[in-house]
Amino acid sequence: MKKRRQSGFTLLEMLITLTVIGILMPIAYQIWYAGFIEEQQSHAADQLRQVNAAADAYVKRHFETLLASASLASGPQITVAQLVDAGLLPNGFRNSNIWGQSYEIYVRSPHENTLNTITITRGGRAHEEGSSFATLIVPGAAMRLGGAGGFVPTGTLPGQIEGTLHGTAGGFILDLAALGIASPGPGHLGAYSAFDEYDLGTDYLYCGEVPGHPEYNQMTTELDMTGHGIENVGSVQYVSRTVTDGESCSAQDEGKMFLDQLQGMYLCRNGQLVLMADTGNSTQFKMSTVANNGDRITKPSCAPGTGTVPQIYVAPAIASSGAQSPAMSALQAWATSVSATEWQVHLRVLNTSNSDAWVYPTPEYGRVMVFTTYAKN
Repeated sequence: MKKRRQSGFTLLEMLITLTVIGILMPIAYQIWYAGFIEEQQSHAADQLRQVNAAADAYVKRHFETLLASASLASGPQITVAQLVDAGLLPNGFRNSNIWGQSYEIYVRSPHENTLNTITITRGGRAHEEGSSFATLIVPGAAMRLGGAGGFVPTGTLPGQIEGTLHGTAGGFILDLAALGIASPGPGHLGAYSAFDEYDLGTDYLYCGEVPGHPEYNQMTTELDMTGHGIENVGSVQYVSRTVTDGESCSAQDEGKMFLDQLQGMYLCRNGQLVLMADTGNSTQFKMSTVANNGDRITKPSCAPGTGTVPQIYVAPAIASSGAQSPAMSALQAWATSVSATEWQVHLRVLNTSNSDAWVYPTPEYGRVMVFTTYAKN
């Protein structure tokens, strides 16, 4: 009796477990499928955003050229390969999204000095009757793209017209046929951008700051003032360069100034670069110190183009003797060049008790005053 009751209880547990699993399986599958679809939407939107941003940058670079050959219903087509070649998309960028749809980018000019780009996907997965792909999944991906995102609808839902690029939340509706673009069919993504001359930071220099667009205040070519001045300058910042010995400058550079990171400002004058702090006609003081006998002193780096060489000047600074020491009869201080970058300073003393022997004093009895310069050789 006991065994049968235990066996029946186990069977009941199994039935309950299978029932619970049967209830939870569809729920678990729905959760997994929803996550899978969201991942697809996110991937498709991110890739289209990257293509659309690259197309926008391409249009800004080539605005005048594209404008010259674009109209309301015709115009150039930009390929993904062109965007890769221009460095706007990485090498190896795949010209298809997660659904196997490839990208096409069309340029149109609806008004004077205005360009639009219409990016659509074509081929790959498309609308299937009874499927939510074209009515929910693709529009959901377009919404992830933001205001520029769009999709080609089935035309079965109110407010949606087949053969159009429908912006998310109705932000725009573009008749593809009127733009000279064949519809890719329902279930395809798209993006839309508009430009005019005021959107192009590369072509116009703004006199005021434009938040989020520092490039609008940047020059991309030489600024010719045609003889006019610049007044009320707060500061001027130079890009440093390295001036080499014997370097000259052209007639077009006459009057220009250049910054050498090590030596300072140079002026182009009479075909030569001359140091602004000094034209190379006087001695430039570099350093002073007090050294011990035998110390090494670093030679200063002379400014290129000045025709100067490092020089050192030394003199006895301190010389003393003890109470029992004989009087000093002579002092000598000098420097010798020990390498291309260093001198060595020397100090010696001759006293009255030993006229034939020079004494090299220790630091507490003798020091050398040192000055370094660079001057005309």
